[in-house]
Amino acid sequence: MSQALCVNDLGVSYGDHKALRGLTLQVEPGELIGIIGPNGAGKTSFIKALCGRVKHDGDIIISGKALKRGHKRGNLLGLVPQDIGLYGHMSGRENLQVFAKIMGVKRKSRKAAIADALAAVDMGEKADIPIRDLSGGMKRRINVAAAIMHNPKVIIFDEPTAGVDVPARDTVHRLARKLAQSGMAVLLVTHELEQAEALCDKVLVLCKGDMLAYDAPASLLSRSFLGMREVMVRYACPPDTATLAAMSPFEFTQAEHPTIWTAMTQASEVSFVSAFMTALRNGNQLVREISVRRPGLTSLMHRIEKTGQLK
Repeated sequence: MSQALCVNDLGVSYGDHKALRGLTLQVEPGELIGIIGPNGAGKTSFIKALCGRVKHDGDIIISGKALKRGHKRGNLLGLVPQDIGLYGHMSGRENLQVFAKIMGVKRKSRKAAIADALAAVDMGEKADIPIRDLSGGMKRRINVAAAIMHNPKVIIFDEPTAGVDVPARDTVHRLARKLAQSGMAVLLVTHELEQAEALCDKVLVLCKGDMLAYDAPASLLSRSFLGMREVMVRYACPPDTATLAAMSPFEFTQAEHPTIWTAMTQASEVSFVSAFMTALRNGNQLVREISVRRPGLTSLMHRIEKTGQLK
């Protein structure tokens, strides 16, 4: 069986700005690949190159077929965009009929293709309800169905959970895993790092146009943090000047909220926490929680955003 996707020395430039440089990777059928990185990392340029929307250097090969810009690739590639691209006054089935025609699904095959796509996203029983009357998660399911009617070899989820509620997000992620299990190669561009860590077979890490890593999440994190632990401290209120001074030797940094601070350590967990609480003295009465965990992709992304490096 040929690789679902092979990218060799892929580069994308906008004038003098190199948005993507020398990207090389292979994706096997049935793999779910997370694509992560800070803003400006090159994620969008990579997707545009795959979809034939920008001029690029290097090679893109899908299921053994080399593609150039302008080559038709609709029968090889499916795209689930961030926005819901459906007609609200029409039912899910009617929407799929329109998109099947646009995508070139043969007339004699459309009914079966639509039925199969609806079954794949578990929307067969809701297919005749107007889109405007469906929940957010159900709309996302129909959006996915529209992208897989032609049975592509590779399907791209381009930040499909941005700005959606948790149930809709979970729906999209379950569908991504289900499609991978059916044999499709799935690319998931996402900022949901904990979900990517749990779901994906591998993650592609981009930063400023360069590939920093392409590996299984567990292997990547083990290599990047070398046995370190992350200590998280949650305060009842933002720490005052004296507390911040006591924290300084332990190299804490503020997390997503001014009451939450994290630090990395290779010391034993007990000795680190004990030394920290001793240093706080009276300030320890403000501590509501201390936890110790293995660093995840969220911790890795914070490091990349600050240093541009994995280590």
